[in-house]
Order: sequence, then C-alpha cells, then structure tokens
Amino acid sequence: MVNQTRKPIRIATSAILALSLTMSTVPAALAAEAASTATKVNTTGFSPMFSDLKSGHWGEAHIHKLAALGILKGYNGKFRPDDPVTQQEAITIALQYMNVKSELPNADEVVLPEGIKVGNHFKPYAALAIQKGLINKTEEVAALDPKAKGTWGEQKATREWVTKILVRAMGKDADAQEAMKQETTFADNGDISANALGYVNVATHLKLATGMDKNRFLPKNNVTRAQIASFFSRGESVLDIQYANEYHGISGGITDSSIRLFNQDNQWVNYRVDAKTVYYSNAKPIAPKDIPAYTKVRVIGEANNAAYVELIDAAPQVETVQATLKYVVPSENKLYLKVAGSEDLQQVKYEQNTILKDASGNTITVDKLTADSELTIMRETFSEDRRVLEIQVKSGPVNKSGKGSITEINKTTRNVTVKLDNGASETFRVDEQAVVSYANQLFKFEDLKVNDPITFTVKNSVITGITLNSSPSYTIDGKIQAMGPAKTSITILKDDNRLEAKMIARNVEVVINGMKHTSVDNLLAGEYGDRVKLTIDGEDKVTRIEVLSRKVETLIGAQVEYYNAEKKLLTVIADNIGVKSFYLTDDTKYELDGNSIIGAAVIPMLNGKRKVNIQFTGDKVLLVSFAHKYEGTIVNVSTSSRTITLKLANEQIITIPYSTNLFVVDVYGKSSATLADVKPGNEVTVVLSQDQASAMSMSVRTNKQFEIAGVNSSNGRVTLRDTSRQVEEHSVLSVPVYGFNNEKLSVSDLRPDDVVNAVFNGRSLVELRKVAVNTGRIEAIDASAGIVTIKDYKGQTSTHPINNGVTVIAANGTTSNSAAALQVGERIEIRKDANNATVLKVMAGEKHNFWKYDANTKELFVQRTSVSGSQPRLIVLPEALVHSKGQTLNWSSFKNGDSITIYLMNGKVVEVEKN
Repeated sequence: MVNQTRKPIRIATSAILALSLTMSTVPAALAAEAASTATKVNTTGFSPMFSDLKSGHWGEAHIHKLAALGILKGYNGKFRPDDPVTQQEAITIALQYMNVKSELPNADEVVLPEGIKVGNHFKPYAALAIQKGLINKTEEVAALDPKAKGTWGEQKATREWVTKILVRAMGKDADAQEAMKQETTFADNGDISANALGYVNVATHLKLATGMDKNRFLPKNNVTRAQIASFFSRGESVLDIQYANEYHGISGGITDSSIRLFNQDNQWVNYRVDAKTVYYSNAKPIAPKDIPAYTKVRVIGEANNAAYVELIDAAPQVETVQATLKYVVPSENKLYLKVAGSEDLQQVKYEQNTILKDASGNTITVDKLTADSELTIMRETFSEDRRVLEIQVKSGPVNKSGKGSITEINKTTRNVTVKLDNGASETFRVDEQAVVSYANQLFKFEDLKVNDPITFTVKNSVITGITLNSSPSYTIDGKIQAMGPAKTSITILKDDNRLEAKMIARNVEVVINGMKHTSVDNLLAGEYGDRVKLTIDGEDKVTRIEVLSRKVETLIGAQVEYYNAEKKLLTVIADNIGVKSFYLTDDTKYELDGNSIIGAAVIPMLNGKRKVNIQFTGDKVLLVSFAHKYEGTIVNVSTSSRTITLKLANEQIITIPYSTNLFVVDVYGKSSATLADVKPGNEVTVVLSQDQASAMSMSVRTNKQFEIAGVNSSNGRVTLRDTSRQVEEHSVLSVPVYGFNNEKLSVSDLRPDDVVNAVFNGRSLVELRKVAVNTGRIEAIDASAGIVTIKDYKGQTSTHPINNGVTVIAANGTTSNSAAALQVGERIEIRKDANNATVLKVMAGEKHNFWKYDANTKELFVQRTSVSGSQPRLIVLPEALVHSKGQTLNWSSFKNGDSITIYLMNGKVVEVEKN
C-alpha cells in the first residue's frame, strides 16, 4: 500500500524573534451523499466543466475536484453523475486516486487469475489492484455468479463492494477486520454482507461514506459516478497524496485573470483563472472575493491554468509573538523587545505599511508606543522575510485620563469598571495609594459606589487618581430624635452628641430587619427612637435608612383579652408575661401580614381572642402586627403532640399546633412533601388558620444555584438550568433580582449562561441574585495570608481569599477545606455556592487529539477514541485561550493528530493547550 504525504510548505525562519509554527492543511468539510440516487439540483445554471451537471448538485465539489485532478473524466463534455460504475472502472479510479499509475505493469505481461476478466485497457489496473491488496482474488472468484451477464470487470459495483476498495485504498484494512463483528447503526444493517460489515463500519466512521434516505446504507445498490467521486474525494482527510497538477500555498490575491500563490518552493507563482474556474470552501461553492489574502489555498490545473481553487483554511497565515517593548528607534524602523525566556533584547523591523493599534483597537503612530507596554506582534509566516503586518498594544502601561460612571467594583481585587462617556467600558485596578477626592474632601476606595460619576487618571495601567464629579454618598449613624413635617426630613443624635438634620429623598429605602414593605412611617423617633444608619447622596439627601437597633420589647402571639377604645387600652395574655395592658398612641403603627396599614382598618379586629405581635416600650405600644404567618427556623416537629416549634428572628421560641388532616407542606423539588421532609434548622414560613389557632401550611425556604438558559424580557420570564441540565421557567415580574454588588437589577439585565442563586419559598421563586464566576490559572498561593492569585482568560490578575469557610473541589471530585489542595498552574473556577459559601473547583484538563476547528461555528473537533464512539465537537468561547506553554497560537498552528489539552467551563472550551 502506498501512502504518499504532501510535501509541506517550506517556511524559512527569520533570525529576528524566531518562532516555530506548524502550518497544517485542514480537510474540506465532508459532504453527505444524496438522499437517493436521483441528482438534487437547483436552477441557477450548469457546471462550467460538464454540461449535464447542474449547479447545486450535492456532489459537485467532489466531482469538480477529481475531474480537475484527472482521476475522473467526462464523456464528450458530460459527466453522467447518475450512471452506475463497473468493478473494473472502480479499481481504476481507486488506483488513480492513490497516484500509483507509474507502477502499472505492461498490459502484454499481465496474467490475471481465472475468473477475473476485464477489458484490455483495465488489465494493468486489475493486476496492480491485486498486488496492492485492493481486491482479494480468492474472495472475488468465490463470489462470481455463473448466471451473471458479462465479465467480472463489467459487473456493476455495489456500494458495499466499493466500500471495501475504498477502505483498503486508505490503508485501513486492519481496522476493518477489527470492526467486522460490530453492527452498524443503519436500519438495513442486516442487508450488509458479513465480509463487508467491518469495511462499512470504518468507512462511515471516517466519514468516507454516509447513509442514504431513511437511515439506510443500501449495500446492494449500484454505486453511481457521483457517489464514487464523493467517496474518494473525502479520502483526503485520511490519506495525504501530492498530485503533479495540484499546488498548495498561500493566496496573495485574486484578480479576474489570475490567482497569485506563494508555493511550496517559497516562490510567488501566478495561475490563470477564467469563467470555467470553480471555487470552493468546505465543499461549498464560493466567489473569488471570498478568499482572503494570506490564507491557505489549493489550486488544481494543468500548465498554470487553474481549473479548481479551494480555500483550505480561512485563517490568515500569520504568527503572533507576545513581547514587552523597551524602546523604539524610528530612524531604523526597529523595535527593541524583551521576550519571555530570553535575557537578551530582541529586535524586530516594522514596515511603512505596518498597522499599529492601541489596546482599544484604534490606529496609532509609532510615537504613541510607550516603554514597558505589552505588545502583540503579528507577522506573516509564508515568506523568508516574515514581515510584520500588525503591532497592537495588548496591556501593560496605559497612560491616560478618562471620564465616565462606575459600573462595577471588586473590593477584593480593587478593580473598577468604568463606562466611559463614549459608551465603551474599561477595567483598571485602583492603586493602594490612589487619591480619591471631591472638592477639598478626601475619601477612601471603599467609599466608591456603583453609578458614581468620576474622572480618573491611569499611569502604567493602574488608576492613581479619582475625582468624583458629584458629591459621593456617605453614611452617618445615630438615634432618631425627630421626623419633620410630612416626614420629609429626619434629625438624628450622632455618637458625638451632636444633632444633624437631613432632607429625605423622595424614593428613600427603609430597611428594618424582620419587616417587609417598610417606609418612613415605620420609624420610631424620640426617647425610644430607632438607632439608624443614614446613607447620604451627592445632593445631601437621605437615600437609605437602615434601622440598626430598637430599644423595644416584642411579644409574639399575644392573645387579645380586651380593648378599651375610649382609653386606647389594650389588654393581652402572653406566656412569658401573663396578663398585661398597653396604651395605643397616635404614633402606634399597624401591620397586616408584614404590610403597613392604617389603624382605623384594623383596630376593630382587636377582639375575640385574636393573636397579635406587639412591639412596645414601657406601657406604650409602638407596633401592632396582625400575623397570619410566622417566619423562622425549625427547632422541632413533634408528630405525637402535633406541634411545630420555631425560633423567630428575635430569638423568641414559639410552639404552634397543626392539624394532620389539612396541613400542607410545600418544598421545592418535591411534589408531595410531608413533615418528614422538614428538618431542624430549615428556614420556613408557617401560615396560620383564619382563627390563628393552628398552622395550616408550611413553606420551606430553599437555596439553589442555576444558570440562565433563556430570558424573555417582554413578559418578565426566565428559564433556569440546573447542574443536571434540567430547565424550568419562572416569572420574575414581582421577584427582586440583585447584581454582584447587591444592586437591584431588572430581568433585561440577565443574560444566557449567567450564574444565579435562586431562593424559593416552597416552590415559589422569591429572589434571584447573580453570582460572579472567576476562571483562570493559579498564579500564586499565599497560604499564610489565605489568598490565591489567578489570571483569567482576559489576562486580568485578581486575588481571592481562601482562608475561611471555603470548599476546594479537586479535579478527581474529592473535597477539602484547605488551600493545601491547590497547586500553582492549576486551572480553577471560583464562585459562591447557593448558600453564599466560596467554592474553588479545579478544572481537569482533557487530553485529546486535534482533528479540526470550524471558524464559522466556533466548534473544535477532536478525534474519536474508538470506531463506535461519538464524534466529539465542542463550542469554543470567544475569550478562550489557545496557546502552547503560554505562547498564543492561531488555529492554523494545529494539524490533524496534534496532542492537546482542553479545559472546559460549563461544557464549553475556555482553554486549549498544545502539548
């Protein structure tokens, strides 16, 4: 068996920044066979080669290629794609494909085995086919049908018979023998001859042959000229052969009359093109303009006439080098660079037409480059000169000033993201010594808030100064002394015993632990005033009031004995105080199931042994809450006494009876939950009966992490996907959604693949919170300080605490709570889990052999591990790092069979390392 390998393009390596890159030829995409033997066409015209081959025929690319190579010929300008192929024609096509015509014996000297009869022209081919092992003479003689018309060579070749010839021509006979007892996946598997089964398996595995309609192989059907053309055309993905009239190289441009090719001999050659030249990419017709400069192409034709032109790889044939700029010598058009792994400075010469870009992609002049900038230098790889095509500032020293609004703050890494006035976003680290100021006031980095408008200064890629364009928000603590008229102002007594009064913003946020839907009406002032934290905005108005503590006592579940409306005297009975009377005042507040309500609406309810929750100071009632539900933590559930014991937010313990007949338990993920599913420590909401005498239902609070699978902003619905890839849809119109920094978001701020923590009350979604996910390579581990430093796939470095309450999941799935389980160089994913604990998951690298990369679909294909295995195809994320030992690579640097390590996040490729 002859296995000739294409001669590689010779690329001379420059002495300047020498870098070795492999240039590979990516096989053309494998087209499927027609669904039937009838030709599938469109009506746009006919082939320029054959008058009977309509444009759009499923096999036109394969037919044109083999015709241009001279392997298949036409008949008086016609191809006759649906004509059957005889056995003697099939072996001739196979040997011509193998490019072994020079080995044909003299026809006069050929003596064939008895029974193997062919036409005189085909005798040398039959003899060589036997010699090469394409046909087994014993097998063929045994299969002769004495009733068949014509000679052995004149018999029509069946699809399964041609599959044998095809697989043997590819040198895969041994693989076929191993797969001989394995059933195919075709519906007509039983029709395939036993001695052909292994060949069909290998041919379909290698994508040389595919099925017909209704998942049938139709093994006994005659093979057509179009089908055999596609069979052998696809063989180039298995067997590399160099033909005398086939030229591989780099396109230097196409005109109406020629294509310029930098060939295997490092020379530029022009090939003539005309109206009969056909152009393809991935077996699909393209226009000449679709072939970019500096891309890999194949030209097939005789005497410098291009009959067939194919775009092999659309990626420009360039190499990139990462280096640090030390200085520029404009008079010599040279850059002096520091390259990792070399102590000496390297020099690179740029041309007058070399493109220079800054980190944002804007075109700049060479005088804008600054020392110590990190550069990406792109050079062509198809000539000895390796001319520099483009120089771009990747990172490193950026010296600039800007203006915009803060959109994100990472207090751990001190990174801030600013949306500039031109709409672009940039992220920089804020130096520890950076000055943050407004007017004549100095502030801390910690004082910065999302949405703050700022002007900033960057030196060496680090923010060294921030000027707030409006007064920043800040906080003050104190006790409420008084609320102004209409409660539009507030006066507090600060810790230094000084009073301070502030106007209250229209949409002020009031936060009181244990209360919902709060407003300024719920605040307490005066002698027993609330201790609060006020947040003041740039307009000197209070935007948030958080109650830190109250000098009040609370009774939960007190039973109303009597209410004297004239004296506003309320008498209650409670387990811990017995009978006690309180006075309602004009400042007394009222709630119904956590919602504020006017007193006139609920005071009539203070009768009939009703139970209420009371907040009081001395004998004065501050708040009366009519509760039909309790929220707390399960202490105990007694099925014998039929009681539920809860610990409330104020640490009070209460016991509530329940009815076994009507009691309902609602737990996320369980359709028929019972009290047996409720455990001590569970957070629950217990709903009372109308008379408040017993519990009617219980909803268990559940935290669960999801990915966003889909967002419908118009109707306020999101689709969530869990770790088992199961999806569920929820409305979030009335559900609060929060961002990384606890800022409120809308449903339109959510994106597919965002990670979110969901809180369920029973099976009802009550909160969504986005989770920050950091992925990258561990650069350093400081065990004493409890910090891990990672470099993400955008090249950004960040630090993360790992000392308290973290879980480390090793690549093998084992877990620990120690940083000792981590190693520098490992790839990790850092996120908060559903319960807000930090999880560091080590990503295991998967070793594969590269097959191809589809730039259109952004899919990476790797070789199967077995004939019966599925074809691995993986989506590559846009920010994925593709490299070899840290050196960034283009996909054109990979060739079929290269050993690679792949790192996945959520099933998608984030890193590919060439081994």
